[in-house]
Parts: sequence; structure tokens; C-alpha cells
Amino acid sequence: MHKEKWSHLLYRDLTRERHALAFLLPQTTSFAVMETDLLTEYERYLRVPELLALQKPIEARHHTDELLFQVVHQVEELWMKAAIDEVGRVIELLERGSGEKGAGESLELARSGLHRIYLIEKLMCDQLHLLETMAPIAYFHIRAGLGKGSGLESPGFNHMLRAVPQIDEAFARICAARKVEVIDLLRNPDADRMLFAIAEAMVDVDAAFQRFRSVHLSLVKRTIGAGTPSLKGNPIELLERNAQREFFPRLWQAREMLFRDFVPGELEA
Repeated sequence: MHKEKWSHLLYRDLTRERHALAFLLPQTTSFAVMETDLLTEYERYLRVPELLALQKPIEARHHTDELLFQVVHQVEELWMKAAIDEVGRVIELLERGSGEKGAGESLELARSGLHRIYLIEKLMCDQLHLLETMAPIAYFHIRAGLGKGSGLESPGFNHMLRAVPQIDEAFARICAARKVEVIDLLRNPDADRMLFAIAEAMVDVDAAFQRFRSVHLSLVKRTIGAGTPSLKGNPIELLERNAQREFFPRLWQAREMLFRDFVPGELEA
């Protein structure tokens, strides 16, 4: 039976096990043959056929682990897209919080949005560990098909580098409107409990992204070694320097200011 006709009939006749069996379809099968009325509403809403067609078919992969490699990086881009969308709302809510009417609700929503970004970054970091299950020789073969592509070209990653620092600009404006400095919040959180909570949520976001970059750096080292340049020819030292950069340097510097005049006391056992 012709491959496309066979896949069409199989897809039409799947019952309870249809989703499990669907993965038995040949990787070369075109999803174009699957008529819209054969798809569930779940599949149509999430555009599952299009989504599952975004990965290389089996015969085009350089290694069996290439599917995992592609999926992890594609999911990273999706999580970064979601985080960037959240960043825009957080900035808008902080701007609203500068006024008096509804300021408390807007600021609490901003804090909640920051926490969501932190959780997204945590997922971005956690899923990188999947790539640690790949042997270096697997990436050796996969790398042959990457051209001169580099993770530094990630649109989501670069958008986050541009967008997230704008949160600090909005936070600085609201601090000025409330006549409070970051160091004041650290010395006395009661000076403005809501701004203190937002500042701590911003630190969570910054620290989580730094962990993501650190885990990525460790992954690169364990895969290609510290002395192997990227496909762009960049040395690993570039990743090491970038991993130390912060979204919100003011918040970290304020911590140094807090402890600058610290004098150790006597041990109280």
C-alpha cells in the first residue's frame, strides 16, 4: 500500500491507543496528508502535527541522539519566548505601580510575574542535564551538520539579554517615586515590604539565569573540552566571562555596600 495512503488510514482508524501508535508512523511521512477533521481538538489547538514535523527525520540525523539534541534546544527557545513575554508584563506592572491607584495590586502581580520567569529559567537549566546523557562522540557526529552555528546566535537568548535588564530600569523609577534606595531595603525590609519582595524576586531571576549559563558552560566542557573553540571560533573563555554577567548589577552591589562596614564581633557560644 502506498505510504501516504497507509498513514492516512492508520491515523483515521486509531482508537484509544492512537497517540502511542502514531509514533510508529514513518518519520518521512508528510503530515499534510492528515486532514483537519482527523485531528482531535487538542492536536489542532497545539498544532501537534506541525510541532512534530520540526525535527529531523530518522534518515537525516547524524546520530541517534540528534532528536534529543534538537528537542532540548527547541524547547529552550519556547521557554525563552514565554519568559520574554512575561518580562514585558512585569515592566508594565512596575510602571503602573509608580502611581497611587491600584499600586499594591500591580506590584504584587509584578512580583508574581518575576517568580514565573524564575521558574521558567529553572526549567531551562534543569533540562540541559538531559544533554549530559549524551556521549562526546554523539555530539562529534551531530556537530558535523551544524555548519558554523552557535548557541550565542540563539534569538531567544539574545532577546532575554536585551529585555530583562529593562526590568531594573522600571524598578529604579518606582524606587525614585517612593523615595527609597535599594540599600535602604536591604538594611530595613520594613521600609517598603513590597519593593523589598520585588527586589528579592529580581535577584532570583538573575541568579537563575546565571545558573543556566553556568550549567551550559559545564556541559560544553564535559562534551568538547575546555580547549576546543566553538564553531564560530570563539574560545571557551568567552562563555566563562559571559557567565559572570548580571542582569541587575545594582542589586548585587547593594549587598556589598551592606557588608562593607561590617565588623566581626566576639563569638557568642
